[in-house]
Parts: sequence; structure tokens; C-alpha cells
Amino acid sequence: MHDLPQPGNLHFPAEFHDRALAGWGVRRRRGDLIADSPTTGSIPLEDLPVETGSRVEENRISAAERPVEIAVSAVGEKSSDLSSSLVGLAQKVSSCEECSLSQTRTQTVFGCGDPGARLMFVGEAPGAEEDRRGEPFVGRAGQLLDRIITQGLKLTRDQIYIANVLKCRPPENRDPRPEEVQSCKGFLEKQIELVNPEMIVALGKPAAAFLTGEETSL
Repeated sequence: MHDLPQPGNLHFPAEFHDRALAGWGVRRRRGDLIADSPTTGSIPLEDLPVETGSRVEENRISAAERPVEIAVSAVGEKSSDLSSSLVGLAQKVSSCEECSLSQTRTQTVFGCGDPGARLMFVGEAPGAEEDRRGEPFVGRAGQLLDRIITQGLKLTRDQIYIANVLKCRPPENRDPRPEEVQSCKGFLEKQIELVNPEMIVALGKPAAAFLTGEETSL
């Protein structure tokens, strides 16, 4: 399991938004993506249970040790729970036959990245390479997205979460049909609920329309 990004490290300069996110549909969820203070608080020593009697000194734990141990444990448990939930959802997606795309796909393309990410990218649909490998944005479009993530955001793919509106590739990379979007709607909505990012970036018009509920010209 990779390390979760530390609070305060995910700073997105205004000039990057102007340059790289111009024309993209953006939806915020819990506010800013800039965190200047830790999200896991510490527990004062006086609030910790302390034994009395002859074993007090033996079992004393300093305030500098106990809060760190508890914070790390809580983060690990949360990430594990999220991963388990997403794994279960991915299994449901893999067996979906709600639309005709299930007859032409090589495999489903669920999503990838940090299950507790603060930033989530949502694309339109898998392409040929994604259909072959089972991971979103690994083809030509993925190379551009990787540059945005690493050079623009100064992050890695492991620190964000990536998904598509459709979980199966449309033949010949055609535009998604309304009934196909409707079939996948619940899956993406559940993904967003489980990851619960602070910001969602829509990559392309269909993704923007799905997230905003409006037809947007990009």
C-alpha cells in the first residue's frame, strides 16, 4: 500500500488551473484542495488512560508517541475499508451485462489510484489500450494526463483517483450512447461516494455533462 499524501503537499497554483484546467468541467465537493494543517489531530496525554499504582512509571506513554500511533492506525484502517468497498464494486462492474457493450469489451475498466484521494479525474470511456489492459488512461490520452499530473500538479498517479463514465469501451471509440451512460451511472456515482474527493476534474464534454447535469461546450 502506498503512502497517503501528507496534508499541505497538495497545492495547486492558480496559474496551473488557468493553463491546464481551462475548458475542463470542474466540480468541488468539500471545499479547497489546499490543506495547510494536518487532518488527523493528536490526543492530549491527559485524555489517555493511565494506570495507577506501582506500574504507572512502567506503562507511561509520552504525548509525542501515542498520538502518532493512533493517527497512523486510523488512516490505515480507513484506507483498507475504502479499498475493500471499491474492490466489491469493481467485481459488480466486471459482471455487468446491462448494455450491449458487455458483448464487445475485452474486459471492464473500473478505476485506479488512491482510494482516499482528494483529487479525482473522470474521463469519458476506455479506449483500445485501456480495454486491453483494464486500466483507465494508459493510452495516448493517458500520456497527456500523466504530464498534467507529474509536471503540472507535482503529484503521481498513486496520489489521485482516475475513473471513466463508461466502464466498457464503445466499439471504434465512438461517443457513448445515452442508454450506456445510464447503465454505468450508478457505478460512477458509487465510486465518487466511496472515494469522496475534494475536487473532481471532468476530462471532456461527456464527463462534464455527467457531473454537472448540463450540456457544456468545451
